[in-house]
Amino acid sequence: MIKFRSVGFGYQGAESPIISRASFALNAGEFALVCGPTGSGKSTLLKLMNGLAPHFTGGELSGTILIDGKDVTGHKPHELAELVGYVNQQPEGSFVADTVGEELAYGLEQLGFSPAEMELRIARHAELVGIAQLLEQPLASLSGGQQQRVAIAAAMAAGQRVLVLDEPTSALDASSAAELVALLAKLAKEQGITVLLAEHRLERVLEHIDSVIVVNGDSSVVKSAPREAFKDYRLLPPVVELSQRLKLEPLALSIEEAKRGIATPLAFSKRPNQVIGKQTLAVEKLTVKYGNNVAISEVSLNARAGEVVALMGANGSGKSTMLWAIQGSGARSGGTISRPETTLVPQRAADLLFLNTLAEELAESDKFNEVEQGQTAKLFLELSNRTDPKQHPRDLSAGQQLALVLAVQLVKGTPLILLDEPTRGLDYEAKRHLVAAIRLMQENGRTVLVASHDIEFVAQIANRVYVLEEGKIATQGTTEEILGATGLMPTQIAQIANQPGLLLAEQIGDREN
Repeated sequence: MIKFRSVGFGYQGAESPIISRASFALNAGEFALVCGPTGSGKSTLLKLMNGLAPHFTGGELSGTILIDGKDVTGHKPHELAELVGYVNQQPEGSFVADTVGEELAYGLEQLGFSPAEMELRIARHAELVGIAQLLEQPLASLSGGQQQRVAIAAAMAAGQRVLVLDEPTSALDASSAAELVALLAKLAKEQGITVLLAEHRLERVLEHIDSVIVVNGDSSVVKSAPREAFKDYRLLPPVVELSQRLKLEPLALSIEEAKRGIATPLAFSKRPNQVIGKQTLAVEKLTVKYGNNVAISEVSLNARAGEVVALMGANGSGKSTMLWAIQGSGARSGGTISRPETTLVPQRAADLLFLNTLAEELAESDKFNEVEQGQTAKLFLELSNRTDPKQHPRDLSAGQQLALVLAVQLVKGTPLILLDEPTRGLDYEAKRHLVAAIRLMQENGRTVLVASHDIEFVAQIANRVYVLEEGKIATQGTTEEILGATGLMPTQIAQIANQPGLLLAEQIGDREN
């Protein structure tokens, strides 16, 4: 279905190409994971499939791209619309209609389908992705998972045989993400659609994929079978990291495979205790209303110096609303908030970027925050890989944009840090650097309140967890209580080992033999 022959892509004047001599093939019905370090070129590779690169991004393309036997090298996006469906990192930003049905109809209208054929295709694909009951619903009223399904149906409605998705689970809770990945696997297997999925949260997709395309930081691209790909790959999901530590053969790619490879209880070290100081944040009976809609209902929580507190829960449960209300920019209908000087890093990192180059953003941050020149750049490099300083911030990947905003905000040194989905778009290496940065903040007595769907990340950093449900606190407890083997949201390692206190692969030493 897809063939790349010595494909290269880069920008004029850039230090190095983004993609270099990529050669691989994908069959009809193949489900391929595209992975690699933050900013390595995964999104660019996907955009080469439908002409967005170079026709939207700019840049120079070389080599040959064939889709369904047709040479499409250099074709424009509208010329590939009937072949390739595309879902970007933030599908809600690409919607053009008000309701679900109108959104599905829009692409078909542009491609000249008759009204009767449009109705049939809308009904068929809405049923296929499980949104048939939502056709009259406003898009703005849907959850993140529902919006992703609408975007997928819209991308496939004209009968496209290739579906390309850029980090579709990054803003979804674990349940919505699992449903979405299962849907993609079903489309590949039962409908014969070739699916390419770029993803950093590899633990969500490993058991479903047929192949792995690794886009390396040196611009090389390698395709292989999953077990072969992860033998030498350094950005490992928890189940594979555990499998390597325990030297399991064959390499486990799923929780069930890992369980079968472990016969005895595992020796492990406890998570380190943090020194907690006096209370710095007190929220009492916070209520937030939008008209008649109650987003937050009399929620009370607290946090102390040197403590990391996590807000978790399904999409739409009120996590982001809580953070903005605490920061002071968001709506507040009732309750009291006592807090020190506060910094908030939002989900949409690009909203805080306004200069013309990465170098200017970094220099302005140092100047504004009155820190030594190069401090923001140092933080940025810890959270992302090396990037051309002349690049426009809006041309960075979503993960790089987030890393840049995190660096700008973290260098400020405020006593209270609010992080809204900070791992969105970050690879495992970048997340490790973020964890190290947060632990350093703890040691320096700063308080961190983080809203996140990333269970494994929260297990690494949090002391306590509040779980929100429909704007109220459904439960709260220590991280071990909420994310442990018997908790509400167990980590992958907790599910595999089923041992109290064991949440992370890093708690287990490597086996000698």
